[in-house]
Parts: sequence; structure tokens; C-alpha cells
Amino acid sequence: MSYLKSGCDEPLVDVTLGQLLDDATARWPDKEAYVFRKQGVRMAFADVKQEADRLAAGLMSIGVGRGDVVAWVISGRPEWGPLAFAIAKIGAVSLPLIPLYFWSSYDDTVSKVMAKVKVKVFLMENFPATEDCEGTLPFLRRVFPETTSNKTKSLTIDTMPSLRSIVIIGDKNHEDAFYNLEDIQSLGTDASAWGRVQDAQSHADCHDAVLLALTSGSAGLPKCVEHSSLTIVNSTRLHMKATGMDKKSTVLLPTDLTEMPIAFQLPFTAGCTLVLPSEESPTVSEILTAIGEERCETTTLMYVKTFHEFLHDPALNEYDLSFLEQVSVGGNAVTTPLIRRAAEVLPSVEISKMYGSTETLTITVTSREMTKEQVESTVGSLLPHMEMKVVDRHGQIVPLQHEGEVWVRGYSMFKCYRGDEEKTAEVKTADGWYKTGDIGILDDNGLLKITGRKEEFIIKDSTNVHPTMVEQVFLTHPKVFDVKVVGVPDPALVEEICACIILKKGQTSHPQEMKEFSEKHGLIDDYCPEYVIFVDSFPVTSTGRKFDRKKLRDVAIEKLALQEAAE
Repeated sequence: MSYLKSGCDEPLVDVTLGQLLDDATARWPDKEAYVFRKQGVRMAFADVKQEADRLAAGLMSIGVGRGDVVAWVISGRPEWGPLAFAIAKIGAVSLPLIPLYFWSSYDDTVSKVMAKVKVKVFLMENFPATEDCEGTLPFLRRVFPETTSNKTKSLTIDTMPSLRSIVIIGDKNHEDAFYNLEDIQSLGTDASAWGRVQDAQSHADCHDAVLLALTSGSAGLPKCVEHSSLTIVNSTRLHMKATGMDKKSTVLLPTDLTEMPIAFQLPFTAGCTLVLPSEESPTVSEILTAIGEERCETTTLMYVKTFHEFLHDPALNEYDLSFLEQVSVGGNAVTTPLIRRAAEVLPSVEISKMYGSTETLTITVTSREMTKEQVESTVGSLLPHMEMKVVDRHGQIVPLQHEGEVWVRGYSMFKCYRGDEEKTAEVKTADGWYKTGDIGILDDNGLLKITGRKEEFIIKDSTNVHPTMVEQVFLTHPKVFDVKVVGVPDPALVEEICACIILKKGQTSHPQEMKEFSEKHGLIDDYCPEYVIFVDSFPVTSTGRKFDRKKLRDVAIEKLALQEAAE
């Protein structure tokens, strides 16, 4: 039957993030923990601890205590890691927000999230005004009008009663209503303040909530996922050990730090150096340059979109990738053609596929011990100390090699969606199983194959069509750069299949060519698309992390001049 429970001789470690920082610094005080290439800053382990201790003491001096939520909007700056550790030392909870998402979604989404989770202190980088951004101080005065007349730094905000203090990071300002990060740092220098931090850290527990991470928004508005030190530290440790990343000395972060918030503690878990190529999501050029100049041996999770651009960069061969041994990729379906492309252009680099979610962290990984076919067709084996089962629509376990929904249980599961008990209960059973919403098959070797998501099924007459099965075929076409398949309304069949294709630069095509190609390359009639459209790009979710299939469906319906079925 499709059920697995993975054992492990190595026990889980019961350590808080504050303890992790202190222990790692004692072991590697002078080793580089972070390299911030944009700012030219290289921080040793001891530097991070010193700054974290100062910030923890300063935050406690303005009222941050155990269980309080501290939110921030910061680009990939050197303050990021020390701030996260500082909040953990207090026993408080971090809520990092992606700057681009914050600016575009504050009024209709982020403000509600911050109010729901009861943010007490809000830190914000002093972003200058641009065409797309009104600037930090004008923004704060607009959304918190109380700050314009406030003469103290202890705030009372009508729209967010929990909020007590706002801290500006960056250029010093003299607004009476706001602290500057320099103010917080100066408050954390006396012995009594440091004594309060030590006392708070001694009462922190590895099972306490320490981080709130927003979901990608691919299934609606983002939810606030609650994780503890236990889940973050052990998931990182066991994932790195399973893939051999724990043996690498220099690791590149190919995305924005806030998009992958648990990465900040990676050096302290594995004793490596984490390289950040840019303040924001780095370009492929910045990633390739950083790999060569910093001699990076591996990467943290590279999202599929970036991986695709990475492998197809026309200047790929011009960069020094001689030190690169491994690339970790995931966040969405990693297609077989993409894995084969990697084998072609990076023959000496191991591609490690990851499967997981914001709620579960890493669940499965591929490894070099697997065959080429297994790496191409599966997402690998279950990490230690975890359970997994594949179930039918009644929650009953299906036989091996049968399709069903993937459920998982174990130490790395999120605690809840903070402030939303109803949504938590929808996806998490009373006995701890998390319903991933992914459709998969467990094979005889204990390897998992993901075939789609429940809500992404295209129901064509009586046939359930997985978009990825159709996409795999089109990706082998020499003119196709990328493709996504969506279901569009059909009066007779309920839904029809529409292939939305981005062509390679300089290429032209027409729908009939693509339809004929799909028929000649193995798609049965039920899986052949009735419609083919060509687009320049795919819409993304509200956080910008993944492509938005629902928005793309709307684009296709509009281009094809179709009508939704009447209710």
C-alpha cells in the first residue's frame, strides 16, 4: 500500500535558533557566515552574533517580549540575519515581508495579515520614492496618519491596535514617531539589557512559534504559516545531509532572502558560507557571476522559473562554473525536458530536485544514488522522521502505483495558519496529517511522482487531465521556450484544453503546427489541446513566487473570446 514511515538513527535536535547562533559562533567565530555582494559586506559568525545580541536587547527595551510578532520589510541587507536571530533570542516571532509584494498589496492584503497576526513592532527599510513606490516615510504617514501628530515613539494606531512601535532601517531620520535602527542598537549596549536577553533566551522553547511565512498565493490569498525552531533547524539539517549539501563550504542563494526566509540560519546549521548575489531577486547574470567569483559549490532552492532561465542563458558557457557541483531546484513541477537540458549544458553538476511547501518545508529529495530515469520522473525519497501516504477522495490509502492525494505527517509540519483556525482545519487532520493538495504516485522503491494538483485538474467530459502531462510533450518542441496548460470553458465538455506557449526568441509558429506536434508525439485525443495561444510571459501569484494558473486561464478566455458557463 502507498504508505511510508522513514526511520533514522540520528535523533532530532532540540535547539532554539538563539542557541543555534551561540553554538555555531563558538565553533566557527571567524568563519564567514554571509557574503552580501551588492553591499560588499562579508560577515563572520561572531559579527552576526554580536549584532543579534545588540538588536535583541534594543528590541526588548522598546517592549518586545516572548510571543510578540515583529514584522519587517527589508531587502537583502546585512541586517536581515541578525534581526531574525535577535527576535528568536527574545522568544518573539518574525514576519518577514517581500518588499515588492508589500508595496503592491499592502492596502488590500498585507494590512489585513498584519492586523490578524497582531504585529507589535514594524521595521521598514527607508526606501526612496520612485515611479512604482511612494517612499517609506510618505507611505507610513498615509497608512498611519496618527504618526503625523505623535510626539512620542510609543504609538496608538486605530487600524492596527496591536502596533506599538515603527522602526526605520537605513538613512537616519528625525521623525518623532519613528525609531531608527541605530536607536535600537544603542539601547542594546548596557549590561542590564544584555542580562534581560539572556533571561529571555533561557525561557525560549524550540517548539514555540518563531517564524511566520506567507504562502505563495497560488491557491488564493496568502496565509500566515507558523513554524518553530524545531521544524526549521531539523528540516535544514536533514535535507542538507540527504543531498550532501552539508559537505559544501560555499552555498549560493539564488532568490531574495525574504522569499526563502529559513535560509538565514543555513550557515549556522551546516557551518557553510551563504552568498547573496543581490539585494532583491538576483538576475541570472548576477547568479552566474557570483557562482564563479565566490566559488560556490551548491545552491539553495532555485525556483523552476529561474532554473529555466539559468539553463537557457545564451552566455552560460562564458561563466566560470568549475566549482559548481550541485543545484537544488523545486517550488513547482520540474519537467523531464528541463532535467535533460541540465544534463546537456551542465554535465558535471548534480541536479537535486526538492518537493515540499511553505507548510511542510522539504518532504522529499532526489539523490545521486538514484538512476537517471528516477531523477527525471520522480521527486525522490522521503526525508527521515517523516510519514507519507497517498489516499483516495475518502482518505483511504491506495495501492502502490495508484494515483491519489499526498498526505504527510512529521516534525517539519507547520503548527497552524496563524489567525485562521478554519483554514488550518481544512488541511490538517486532528491526528496531524497535512493534506498537500498534490496528486501523486508512490512506486515500489518508495519514490514519489507528482502528477498534478487537485485544483489544477482539467475536467474534459469524464476525463481528468493533468496539465503537466500535456506540458511535458510541448516542452520537447524545438521552438518552445516554455508552456503552461489550462482548462477553458466548453459548453459540451465542461472544459477544453488550452496550451499557452512562449516561443524561443526569433521563432514563429501557429496553433495548427503545435496541435499536429502534440498528436505525433504521444498525446491521446483526450489530452490533445483544442486551443493553442502564444504569449510573451505568464502571470505570477501575488507574492511573485510562482506562476498563477487562474490568471493565465483568464488571459486565455479573453484571447479566445470564450464565455464562462452560466451558473
